[in-house]
Parts: sequence; structure tokens; C-alpha cells
Amino acid sequence: MRRAGVGASVLLLAVAFTGYGVPSARAAETVTYEVISNSIGIADIEYVDQDGRRLITSIPLPWRIDVPIADAEGPTGQGAQVRADWRRIRAPYKWVTVRISQAGRALCESTLDVGNVTCYGNTPHFS
Repeated sequence: MRRAGVGASVLLLAVAFTGYGVPSARAAETVTYEVISNSIGIADIEYVDQDGRRLITSIPLPWRIDVPIADAEGPTGQGAQVRADWRRIRAPYKWVTVRISQAGRALCESTLDVGNVTCYGNTPHFS
């Protein structure tokens, strides 16, 4: 019986020193969101940072921000994403581009003239 107690003690010490079974905290990554246009002056912008979804309205373009996020290429809802909405002033050939980059590497870039454009870090898309 004494041997089992010693073995269990050794196992507990090994777990305590290695951190096995303890979730590790991930350091936040930084992504850069950009919204640019040569023909639209303002847009409503929605983006995700490590605290969740943010909506800012009537933002002058061009716009750029660096934000911390847990996983830039993570699933939609938690990963990097940016959306620009200018539907109330949309018109043909009024293009807006949204872009997500991380450490100088483009994750996504999308350009549309329909009044709404999105980009997701987990969906490499370049248009």
C-alpha cells in the first residue's frame, strides 16, 4: 500500500510542475484593420477585437486601427473580421476596400461597390 501512495505523490508532483491539465492562456495577436475608398467619404464600420464585436458609425475614410485579438485566423465570431457599410449613400462605381493584415502579411482584402463589404481572417480572399 505504501508504494501506491508514493507513486501517486510522484504523479501529482509531475502534474504540478509541468502544468499538465491546466489550460494555457494565449497571448493576444495584433491585427490591422483598414477601410479605404477614393469615392466614399464615410462608412459605418464593424470589427472584432479580443473583447468582442465593435460598431462605430459615420467614420471618415480612410480608416485604420491595430487591435489585439485572441486568434486572427480563428472561427467567425471570434477571429478577425471587418465590415464597412455605406448603403445609405451607395451608388455604382463607389468602391470601398476592407483589409485585414497581421505582421505585414495580408489575411484578406475585399472591394465592392454595393454598399457593404466584409473580410474575415479565416477566409483568405483577395478581390
